[in-house]
Amino acid sequence: MVFNSIRSRLTALYVALLGIILILFSIILYYFLNNRLYESIDNSLKLSASVVRKTAQLDYSRTPLPGLEFLFEQFLGYGNLNKFYRIYDGSGNVGSRSKNIDASKFPLSQDAYGRALKGEMTYETFTVADGHPIRVITMPVLRDGTLVNLIQVGTSLEGVKETMRNLRIFLFTGVPTVLLLSALVGRFLARRSLEPVAKITHTARDIASGGDLSRRIPVPEVQDEIGNLALTFNDMMDRLERSFAKIRQFSSDASHELRTPLTVMKGQSELGLSKLRKPSEYQEVLSSNLEEINYMSHILDDLFILARADEGQLPMETERVNLVTVIEDVCKNVEILAEEKQIEIKIAYLESAEVIGDGHRLKQMVWTLLHNAVKYTPEKGLIKITLQDLGDYAFLSIQDNGIGIPETDLPWIFDRFYRVDKARSRSEGGSGLGLSICKHIVEMHNGTIEVESKMGEGTRFKIRLPKDRAASRKIA
Repeated sequence: MVFNSIRSRLTALYVALLGIILILFSIILYYFLNNRLYESIDNSLKLSASVVRKTAQLDYSRTPLPGLEFLFEQFLGYGNLNKFYRIYDGSGNVGSRSKNIDASKFPLSQDAYGRALKGEMTYETFTVADGHPIRVITMPVLRDGTLVNLIQVGTSLEGVKETMRNLRIFLFTGVPTVLLLSALVGRFLARRSLEPVAKITHTARDIASGGDLSRRIPVPEVQDEIGNLALTFNDMMDRLERSFAKIRQFSSDASHELRTPLTVMKGQSELGLSKLRKPSEYQEVLSSNLEEINYMSHILDDLFILARADEGQLPMETERVNLVTVIEDVCKNVEILAEEKQIEIKIAYLESAEVIGDGHRLKQMVWTLLHNAVKYTPEKGLIKITLQDLGDYAFLSIQDNGIGIPETDLPWIFDRFYRVDKARSRSEGGSGLGLSICKHIVEMHNGTIEVESKMGEGTRFKIRLPKDRAASRKIA
């Protein structure tokens, strides 16, 4: 269809709006000019009638008035049907008139005579026999409240009609011409203005068909709406490219994580079925398979949590949570693991702080961080916990003196399946998803999490959790 493109719709809208404006302007101009011309004619007639009346008042007994024809011709400039006059007596009989008009062509109207008896002027429009329109003023001359004369002065409206006729011709031809030119120019300008959009569409189509997410749209030098659109599109492509890269890495890591226990289970099962074995050997195979199944189940549970968090559908029960209670409950469970390595868990400072959040998720976050600290802290090590109420937010610090994290790995430790020491993480039973889940839990509470670490000295996690929504905006 004709209006399928934005360019056509913009042009049509522009032309329609311009057409409405021009039509309204033409109507206003036509009526304004018409009224002004008639007003000018009426003023001229009134002035002429006043001159004739003053002349007629010089001597009421003489009819016709001597010299009036010469005065009217020289001063008022009548000729043909341009200007004419007639003077009636009080009874409505013609006493004097100009030579260029016949009184029989338009007699004195009853309305004009009636109004004259009241001392009122009358403006009338007539059409004489040959089709010429004329405008006539009837002005009374009173003496002691009695009508003694009627002054009629008229002029042809042919000039006015011709002017208005020419104006109509100009408007009826000029407005469509302007609209046609506007449509052509508007379509050209719309095409030029929307050319960057066409480039964006072409680039997006090439990306969709070829799958090359590295392509970008050239950004115009002028930072207008189209330039902002190009920047937004490029930013979106940057995020998409990063997201697809993470998805590919995630798929690769997930398949690798699941392939290993499946390979172990397959190998042990095939080995157990290769020949008859003792019940204790079958029990050992089943125990090993159960361990691998538990490991895969743990990974799938973590992946399910992250997937729901990505979609914003991770359930969160909001309530007022005392972080002191959360830390104390988690420490009781973690101390059992820490005792095996003779690691001391020390609560350096524990200040009461309440936040609005999900107590279960917060316990999961603290457990993951403390469990990681125990795993990567050598025997007889130390883990310090600090909780402070800093007004708008609660500050939680978990610090260990473990092996530390290399500086080059710090920006990536919250990525899924990322491990600093792959072999050690696998032997310790980690899935590489714990810190990613921790970050999601913190972000669900509108907080922030940071990490500081030095090789051989230890690692410190710093978490800031807002105590209310107003504080969450300050942290963000």
